[in-house]
Amino acid sequence: MTSNLMIQSAKALFAMGAAASLVACASFQPDPPEQAVAKRAQGYWDARLKGDAEKTRSYMNEAFRMAVDDKRFAKNYMATFAVGAEVKKVTCEPEKCEAGVNLKVNPPIPGRKMGTIDMYSTQTWLLEDGRWNLYQAP
Repeated sequence: MTSNLMIQSAKALFAMGAAASLVACASFQPDPPEQAVAKRAQGYWDARLKGDAEKTRSYMNEAFRMAVDDKRFAKNYMATFAVGAEVKKVTCEPEKCEAGVNLKVNPPIPGRKMGTIDMYSTQTWLLEDGRWNLYQAP
């Protein structure tokens, strides 16, 4: 009777371990491309709107980062009239995604104060070494 109880206990422990392993494996699965790009695109805009040039630049494709140093990036690429951004739609191919972003923009029209207007922008994101990066020509 004792050995039968030990066998049942061992089976129960094995089943719990197997279930825990499945849950752990499932939690480490990468996001589908559309979700991964949506998160990165939102992160890019959040960093840019906060004025964090270093973080914003980290979302760019490798060729761009190699060609444009931190100082030049901060000086020439951070300016924006956007005051808000929300990723709305992402469509993907195997190594390329298009992210549609709704932007809230204060247009710089001399002599007119229009307030905030909505604009829609599409960005191209490329899969590079397992990470989605915003494509920008250097």
